[in-house]
Order: sequence, then structure tokens, then C-alpha cells
Amino acid sequence: MFGIADRRGVGIDIHLHDGGELGAFQYELIIERTRALGLGGRVNVAHGFAIGELPPARQQALVEGMREAGVSITTVAPINAPRLPLRLLRDAGIPVGLGTDGIRDLWGPYGDGDMLRLATRLAQLSGARRDEELTEAVRIATSDAGAFVGRPVHDLVAGAPADVVLVDAQNVPEALVAAPARELVLVGGVPV
Repeated sequence: MFGIADRRGVGIDIHLHDGGELGAFQYELIIERTRALGLGGRVNVAHGFAIGELPPARQQALVEGMREAGVSITTVAPINAPRLPLRLLRDAGIPVGLGTDGIRDLWGPYGDGDMLRLATRLAQLSGARRDEELTEAVRIATSDAGAFVGRPVHDLVAGAPADVVLVDAQNVPEALVAAPARELVLVGGVPV
């Protein structure tokens, strides 16, 4: 896969489900190959459950390797998987993405495609309590997610696509925990 990505100039999204030291070893191989081929910024580990099972020092070493190599990570915030060291990843500058790879499927019958609800689950599973942590979960699901879908700018700023969801909430943390009805959804500035 790495050879193909190098020759074709494309990225790689590796779904890594193995846990413990086997998963950690696979992370090391991913980091090594990413560095060797100069694929930084084009390699993503999806799921990557192993990193949540490892002792703190082992987690730290892998996170540093991911940061140096330019490897990102994405999650679907599964309720039965080890907790990602979200704070450690974010503090290291590792891009963290949130999404779904199935709405209602054999792995989880609880999904409905609602990214605000998924951000709520990420916040819950990460132990978020403070307003900043709740806001961070929303940013992972929204603004920060732009890079994962090829958008250099994905925020409420001049020049960004006018993709906006309006909800009745006093602030971002309230929107996250209340998941109010979407009063208005704009895509490219057009109501949908």
C-alpha cells in the first residue's frame, strides 16, 4: 500500500483494529514507512484501538512518532473500544478526525449519522467535562474535520464555504450536550 501511495501520490487510510503490543508494532511500522517514503500528512490510522490500551510511556512514544512522521488518526468513537488518549494526541498536534463508517451496522446499532450526537459520544468517552473540552469535541467533528475531506479552510471565517448548521443554544457546549433540532442548515450558503 505504501509503495502504491508513493508512486501515485495519494494518501492511505489504514484501518487498524489489532490491540495491545501487536497494534503498537503495527503503528511503529506505519510510522517507519511514512517517514521512509516522505508520506507525512498523507497517512491516517482509522480506529487504532491499540493506542488506548498501552501504558502512558508507550502511548507517548507512539504519539511522538506519529507527530514526527505526520500520521493522523480518525475515530468513530465506539462505545466498546479502549479510550483514545485524545488530550495527548491533540497536545502533540496530531490531527484527530471523527466520522462514521456505518450508520447502523453489525458493530454498532446506535448511529444515525448525526455528527453532533457523535461529537457528544466522543466527549463522553473522552471524559470531557469542562466547556473547553466540550467545545474541542465539536471542533474535531466540524472545523478540524475539513482537512480530512480536502478542505484547507472549514470554519466560520471569510473565504470558507458557507456550510453552517444553526441550532438554538447559548454556546457550543450547550449545543453539544442538548443536541437541539437543526433550525437551519446551509450548504454553500444555500438552505437545504
